Amino acid sequence: MTMKNASFPLAHRLLHWAIAFSMLFMLLTIFLRLGWMNKHNMADIMTERLAEIDVTIDEDQAISIAKGIRSPMWAWHVYIGYVLVGLYLLRMLFFITKGSNFKHDLMKGALKEKVQPWSYVLFYALLASSLISGLIIEFGPEKYKHSTEEFHELSLYWLVLFIVVHFIGLYIAERTNRKGVVNKMITGREE
Repeated sequence: MTMKNASFPLAHRLLHWAIAFSMLFMLLTIFLRLGWMNKHNMADIMTERLAEIDVTIDEDQAISIAKGIRSPMWAWHVYIGYVLVGLYLLRMLFFITKGSNFKHDLMKGALKEKVQPWSYVLFYALLASSLISGLIIEFGPEKYKHSTEEFHELSLYWLVLFIVVHFIGLYIAERTNRKGVVNKMITGREE
């Protein structure tokens, strides 16, 4: 099978999938922290189970243990955050060095044709704000960490929204004249 359209070169596809899987892993750590591994839920379970064997701990002790249990999982959230910073910088470098039709695409055609490039501009701006806020939490001054954490936690909502919009866009593309975009993003070749 010959390549009809090189619109998704290997470097582009590798960056896309590395960013996608990194972000999905980040979401997994967030959902684990908010759900199954919520410190209060874990503390309640520990307190109940220990009481069954006549061991008593207070809520603060149970929460401290719960935080210790989930600490390695949360460390992976931070590590993947560093990976995402690197991938983001590579992606921006790719845009700068390889060029893009973004400037042209942002202004041409009907509203439908403008939505996709503008959604990616918004995505990369929001991703940058998430990465920067994560770095401030890790390395910034203590006085800004609490407000930055609140902002950083909002990333969950735009990220989930972007994933939903992304899949809706793929669904629409596969049913219009852009059919085969998923195949090209995986293989780099037309169907």
